[in-house]
Amino acid sequence: MINVDHVYKYFGKNQVLKGADLKIEKGERVAIVGPSGSGKSTLLRCMNLLEEVTYGEVWLDDKLLTPVDPYLHYDIIEKSNTFKKLYAARADKVGEEGARAEIIRQIKQNDLLKRAEGREFSAAVKTFYKANILDINVARQRMGMVFQQFNLFNNMKVIDNLIYAPTKLKVMNKAEATEKAYSLLKRIDLTDKANVYPNSLSGGQKQRVAIIRSLMMSPEVMLFDEPTSALDPEMVGEVLALIKEVADDGMTMAIVTHEMKFAREVATKVVFINDGVVAEQNTPDKFFDDPQNPRLKDFLSKVL
Repeated sequence: MINVDHVYKYFGKNQVLKGADLKIEKGERVAIVGPSGSGKSTLLRCMNLLEEVTYGEVWLDDKLLTPVDPYLHYDIIEKSNTFKKLYAARADKVGEEGARAEIIRQIKQNDLLKRAEGREFSAAVKTFYKANILDINVARQRMGMVFQQFNLFNNMKVIDNLIYAPTKLKVMNKAEATEKAYSLLKRIDLTDKANVYPNSLSGGQKQRVAIIRSLMMSPEVMLFDEPTSALDPEMVGEVLALIKEVADDGMTMAIVTHEMKFAREVATKVVFINDGVVAEQNTPDKFFDDPQNPRLKDFLSKVL
């Protein structure tokens, strides 16, 4: 469903993601764990382009969300002026196939592609992009996102927070959206809070409202960015219980979390991010009981 393909992310000179690869299949519940600063939240935010990737590509159901990364497509690299120039100088010495593979490797390893690589190259990039691109606004309707800090509109009542996106995007009319909103508020036992402002809610209540706000759009996948990190400990349980309930409904989800017990109980796959790459991934039992990566072993020894 979601394919993160060799994604790099720079913030200025700071390299946060260093070629991260991750596939999330439909129906999977993926917990993303790792030390602070390892790139977990950045990886999640790259999935729906809240952060723009520097290199690499993100795909949703075989549709491209990011610009084309020519380094991932050998047939596009071969149309570049850089490739043609290097190939002409090497093919007679090492043979056609040997030269092709060696030059592509050289171009990728040394980041040799330039902004202007000729008309044939530009046409190939544009053709590939047009054939595969999915409008990001359409993609974001299919991917719900829940943040650490709730991100509710404090100048709107709870009910208005819930109906704003589906009515603004004309997914539902106001009556339909209001009916669905009250149904979801009933699900989390907060119908009495429909006409209050978010500032009057507890942290746990705000986060539960933020979750059902995402559910208002009937997303196919939910992304959670450390949804309990801003909560008092006594409020964590009620939010995790709602996320588990959403997971039990069959929702595809990726959740960045420090809650290891929750990850083990709810996830179908646990992913360890370290130093900007996916260092290990496995089923919860194998991930926690038989880790292979030395850094993961060290991490689990400190957090469990």
